[in-house]
Amino acid sequence: MKSLNNNEINIVRGVFIETLSDEFTSQTGVGVYAYLAPMDINQLFKEYLHQSGTLRIFIKYYVRKYII
Repeated sequence: MKSLNNNEINIVRGVFIETLSDEFTSQTGVGVYAYLAPMDINQLFKEYLHQSGTLRIFIKYYVRKYII
């Protein structure tokens, strides 16, 4: 991912958390905070920033792997 400034990172982080929570809700009926602590979500966000796939694919893969 290209270099982002702080404002852009905050926007991307918000979209990331919202998308992650939506996926957990659709797969389990409850949001991400029922499963992960904020520190875990932040670590997952850092992992996402260092990979090359799309957000949706990254999150779908993670949630599927996590709940199985």
